Amino acid sequence: MDVRPISLRESLGAVSFVSTGDIIASRFCSDSRRIQPGDVFVALRGSHCDGHLHLDAAIARGAVGVVVERASSRINVPQCVVADSRAAFAKICVDRLGTPQRLMNVVGVTGTNGKTTTTWLLRSILESAGRMTGLLGTLEYFDGRTAQPASLTTPDCEQLALLLSQMARNHVSDCVLEISSHALDQRRCAGVTLNAAAITNITQDHFDYHGDIDRYRAAKSRVASLLRPGCPLFLGLDDAGCRSILDRLKENCHVVTFGLDPAADARVIILNASSRGQTLQLCLKNSTFEIQTPLIGRHNALNALLAAIMAEQAGAKENEIRDGLERVLSVPGRMERIDVGQPFLVFVDYAHTPDGIANCVATARTLTSGRVILAFGAGGDRDRGKRPLMAQAAGAADAVIVTSDNVRSESPRQIIADIVAGFDSMERIQTRVDRQQGIREALRLAKPGDVVVIAGRGHEANQQVGERKISFDDRRVTRRLLLELQTQTDGLSEALPSSIPA
Repeated sequence: MDVRPISLRESLGAVSFVSTGDIIASRFCSDSRRIQPGDVFVALRGSHCDGHLHLDAAIARGAVGVVVERASSRINVPQCVVADSRAAFAKICVDRLGTPQRLMNVVGVTGTNGKTTTTWLLRSILESAGRMTGLLGTLEYFDGRTAQPASLTTPDCEQLALLLSQMARNHVSDCVLEISSHALDQRRCAGVTLNAAAITNITQDHFDYHGDIDRYRAAKSRVASLLRPGCPLFLGLDDAGCRSILDRLKENCHVVTFGLDPAADARVIILNASSRGQTLQLCLKNSTFEIQTPLIGRHNALNALLAAIMAEQAGAKENEIRDGLERVLSVPGRMERIDVGQPFLVFVDYAHTPDGIANCVATARTLTSGRVILAFGAGGDRDRGKRPLMAQAAGAADAVIVTSDNVRSESPRQIIADIVAGFDSMERIQTRVDRQQGIREALRLAKPGDVVVIAGRGHEANQQVGERKISFDDRRVTRRLLLELQTQTDGLSEALPSSIPA
């Protein structure tokens, strides 16, 4: 890692200093417990703690300067006073590594749903165009050569800077970045300038963190502030949440709309669709052409369109866009088909919001004249207000099994009770505290021609129960249970251990 000393006056611009004219350093730390002699301590305000309360501890451990939002008269080290220490720290992190993002085309995608699929497709297109492309998102952090499991949808600002630096060393030309609302609110990407950004949609999620829809929308709209002057913000015109933030955007923001809506600047038309995929007509700025994709559903048509217009803006040609989209056979845990020869369709999806559940059920409905059977739950220690709304969306299915997701510190029975409160009737609803039992019941109910959707966890390989992480991958469990269903005449066996005691 090539770390260089930086001048905070040069790096941060309009800031003020106390007891000094500048602070020049190469080592910065935001955790007072990790301070080493010679470090500069950056005091960050969080939802649960405030770094300004730990200035004395940082100095006692050897901090030679501090970055603060409010000056302190009781400390005797140089102070750099900034308006937003989180944004300042993000800028410091990339500048001390030589601003590696300046060497590549960085684009960002945010939104409640669709970020992962869109970025996965966009990377495929750029790679089809012969461009070495990095990806930072929910599924993985890929630096152009190696991939590692993602810990957060968007890395913290220190890890983000390190990953961008590694991409620069690997001669990555393009970086595709998933940006969560948490990351935008916490200014994790404030040190990165985007050449294009997109908001897929804005529906209810993360109110446990943001508080309400207005604050959530405000967080999402902040992605526009990361754009280079004149660079486009792609906005989903079919989505009411996206339309609602138009007034929040500055007049000079270059907005390009996309969607199924005929009024959109870029459009997608679904020509035909089946359980094996769909044929789409993409109407972009410079060309109109057809593609075939195995990704099913209206929402995936929009994801493909968004990836296409972002790739076109980055210079990809029509044949490269088509090749890149068509070579993606699936996205892990996103309406991922599980097929062991059973006479009904089974999909595993990450849907964990009301809108996500609605999309899954609507997509499944187009694939069958039979029944749609849905198994889903809700995460613990997360937005409780969306739980009954998820039930309302799930009510469009013919049979529903409400089960556990990542319960974390909450009671699984209470989470399920919060969900079922949203159903008008319990006539077609069953509950299973244990997720494996819930999946088993969904598969047991299925008849030839039906569609089963297992929603909520998608690609996740572990289930969080209290302080424990239990190995539990919906795709693996579902495949195992389907095989057991095929080979046993008396129903599904108890071969797999339960994930949560009933």
